[in-house]
Amino acid sequence: MKNLIKAIIIAIVFVFMLFSQASAQKKTFRNIEFSQHDFVDTLKIKIIDGALIIPVEINGEIKNFMFDTGASWGSWIGEKEDWMTSSGDSLNMRDSNIKTKKKAILRMPTMKIGSTVIENYPVVADEGLRDFVCGRFDGILGFDLVTCGLSFKFDSQDTLLIMTDRKGFFAKEEKGEPYVKYEAYGKVRPMITVKFSSGKTKMLFDTGYTDGWIDMPQRLLNRWVKKDKSLKQKIDDMTVMIDTTIVTSIGLYGPSYDTVILRKLHYDEIKIGNLTLKDVYGTTDAQSIKVGSGFLKYASLIIDGPKKRFVFLHHEEKDAIVVNNEGRNGFGLAVAAENDTLGAIKVVVRKDKKIYEKGIRTGDYLLSINGIPVTCFCDVISLCQEEGTKHYVFRTPEGEIKEVVL
Repeated sequence: MKNLIKAIIIAIVFVFMLFSQASAQKKTFRNIEFSQHDFVDTLKIKIIDGALIIPVEINGEIKNFMFDTGASWGSWIGEKEDWMTSSGDSLNMRDSNIKTKKKAILRMPTMKIGSTVIENYPVVADEGLRDFVCGRFDGILGFDLVTCGLSFKFDSQDTLLIMTDRKGFFAKEEKGEPYVKYEAYGKVRPMITVKFSSGKTKMLFDTGYTDGWIDMPQRLLNRWVKKDKSLKQKIDDMTVMIDTTIVTSIGLYGPSYDTVILRKLHYDEIKIGNLTLKDVYGTTDAQSIKVGSGFLKYASLIIDGPKKRFVFLHHEEKDAIVVNNEGRNGFGLAVAAENDTLGAIKVVVRKDKKIYEKGIRTGDYLLSINGIPVTCFCDVISLCQEEGTKHYVFRTPEGEIKEVVL
């Protein structure tokens, strides 16, 4: 059931799209301080379905933070804590559903990663995702740590993190390995060039898009075809399914539901810098344009801050990563309305899924898994952690009960 868990995590963790006035950015980054210089720290981390989880010590306690290159700076999942201080700055923060709120920028007076103490790290406190993160991590570290001069190696084989401020520290490991240069859009969000057979585009490199590969919205394909009408046939040839579906996305300020025409595409080959991905499936049901952390199954990652590039260290000696991410078991989730008496969680099912073949449809309610009632989003997360066959009970909006084993 890993496919289901991945679909859930993908749906909720890449929602941190933080924007602000340039003046607020300058003040925010200028005040971050490090306790040591010319240092190298190595520590054990966790990688959960592509999410990079780093232990951070705060007030003598270890908290788990997800490292998210798609986030401009840090987030704290919860209300403001007593030990946080106000920076005097604020920003207009926009989530993945383009909903905006003005939020205060807070400071963590002291946090420790490995042996390095970081002072005045900026965070935005918001409990909007607490019900969906379900305690798996406590906050987010953003790409501002790279902007401030740090480089990172995420070893996805041995689940280790190496963090350093030394220029050229990873030079020997990087030599001859595939890489892609990035541009720090707005100084804090890394954009990379990705080449497809139908065209090339700038995409956000977003490790917060956990276990994801490619998000390419339909509007981008339309733009390519508008410039070159001969591409329409090429895109049609790559299309393996067209379906009308509900897209559900949970942002910091609530969920969003849209009905869209989804196009499922099969890319024979994609180039990210000089890294080649083959046999990649993607859909056009997202609004964002980004590359996720799916490659961490096959390669470790170096983020070389001074050289402004991502370097991929293959786990095996191969010329390309063969992805083959078609996957047919999973289904998406949507939170039902508070006054809905039929159930707490609805499902979103595409036509290419096995569960669709078994009669489950978008809008059906998920009642239980292996006999245990589902009363909230976190119940699904918890019940799907274990491997093995699952027995699901669903209810249609008309009240019909359906049972499925997957």
